[in-house]
Amino acid sequence: MSDYFDPDVIGRVKGLELRSLRLVESLMVGMHKSKMRGISTEFAQHRQYVTGDDTKHLDWKVFAKTDRFYVKQYEVETSMPVFFMLDASPSMFFKSEGAALTKFEYAATVLATLSYLLMQQKDTFGLAVFDEKIRTHLPSRSSGMHYRQILDLLGKVSPGTGKTDVGTAILNLAPQLKSRGMVVVLSDFVDNPERLGLGLGQLSFAEQDVLLLHVEDPAERDFPFTGQTIFLGTEGEGRLLCDPRDLRNSYLRARKNHLAAVRSFCMRFGFNLEELGTDARLDEVLSSLLSLRLARRKVR
Repeated sequence: MSDYFDPDVIGRVKGLELRSLRLVESLMVGMHKSKMRGISTEFAQHRQYVTGDDTKHLDWKVFAKTDRFYVKQYEVETSMPVFFMLDASPSMFFKSEGAALTKFEYAATVLATLSYLLMQQKDTFGLAVFDEKIRTHLPSRSSGMHYRQILDLLGKVSPGTGKTDVGTAILNLAPQLKSRGMVVVLSDFVDNPERLGLGLGQLSFAEQDVLLLHVEDPAERDFPFTGQTIFLGTEGEGRLLCDPRDLRNSYLRARKNHLAAVRSFCMRFGFNLEELGTDARLDEVLSSLLSLRLARRKVR
């Protein structure tokens, strides 16, 4: 159960906050701003007193100046529902020689760490594991027991039999998201960008804040192979014996074009795509990621 709980990583990033870029609607107690007005701790605005209002919220200083009764209104502090979508297609279980973790293991560790931070913030979090369809779905909750269920599920996931289909998984999940919040997708995005675009459009229509984390093995990124090599398709594409030098330039060009297409759909809907190489230190990646999102939120 504890394979993806890394105390060292959590210890370095626990002081940061994972905040949504968009306002959320939940009234549960947490740390995120809502459009709704209520009685809380941070002043928002005045409104004129009406019969039945609690008089303890009257602003007597304003009354002294205007001779009229006004009630103080405050920002409601709300929780942010966060839903993680984790790719468990066969390609996510690739690990090149010398790599410490598979892409799935790396993504699962990121997910476990972020879930822990959310639990500390009293935000709710859920999880969907998918390949070409959603295989497992845990609703969004916030408790130690729920967190342990997440870890237990992550420890039991095995490679799926279907190919990566992020777009279809999103289209299946989106109608089940009942309130605005954040959707975090962890995948290698070995997928059709057009189909992914349809799913992102659905989340945009539902006013979700979406963060896409592209998880990649360094060998996929750098293509360091030399000499006669047998390449095995990770999702049933077969095998190919060749000299990698004949493929390197065309492979890197195709990879660049594919990621550009994915990023283009993200930009169309105002979403962010972040790169997560499995050779990068997790604590540094998460610290940078969370700090960047907090900075973006402040300038909005």
